[in-house]
Amino acid sequence: MPEMQHIDHDRLYTDLQYRYDYVSQFIGFTEKDQELIKKSASVVGGLVPTIVDAVYDKLANFDITWSHFAQDQEGLKIKDAKSRDVTHVTMGSEVITFRKTMLTKYLKKLVTAEWNLSYLKYLDWVGHIHTTTPLKKSTINVEYIHCNALFGYVAAVVVGALQKSTEWEDDVRDDIVNAYNKFFWLQNDLFAKYYVKDRVLTDKEKEAVAREEQLKENEVRRELRSESLVNAAVGVAAGIALGVVGSKYLR
Repeated sequence: MPEMQHIDHDRLYTDLQYRYDYVSQFIGFTEKDQELIKKSASVVGGLVPTIVDAVYDKLANFDITWSHFAQDQEGLKIKDAKSRDVTHVTMGSEVITFRKTMLTKYLKKLVTAEWNLSYLKYLDWVGHIHTTTPLKKSTINVEYIHCNALFGYVAAVVVGALQKSTEWEDDVRDDIVNAYNKFFWLQNDLFAKYYVKDRVLTDKEKEAVAREEQLKENEVRRELRSESLVNAAVGVAAGIALGVVGSKYLR
């Protein structure tokens, strides 16, 4: 029987790095898994446009998920009153283009980012922006049932594509698939923390979390703004070109 580790209960709710370290250690997500995800960039990078389109085609299948796009988004205020009517939201609408761009950046970061605190703050921010909390300016609130369902769908699409790839030996491909499975559970936890109320924070803890959230949000926003439009345009163009080739894995 291995030596039992002590886990500080309260730090799980106030210290992002500590929470990540605990969950990643529990499920066995290691530096090797991080490297395997980067190794998959040659396949997943090319599939990004196809995956993004598949995600929004899926969201368009249900009025309850599509209705969220008739609301102001974190980072985008809907100016056209007509666009606040969900029946006028189409794949060509500004809000869908905006959301697709954000998802594209998310997927590209996944296979290129360094696994440090800055990246953890970004993953945490992704969960945070989908909820209505006192620490957030926009009022959009996507209920957890939809986030969880979407994670399941994205995981199935990505894993399905990886399993069809012939780029690696069978054992390497299996390890990459396993690494992605672990990652999606880690990201899901950073959504769940904003929905599942396991405990009530003290006023002092709330103040500490609020300060941390503000710092995290400012840092993420600076990072997103620092990405040049030129690089973004080049990345999208390259992704489209690779997506034409990579889409064979989703057939």
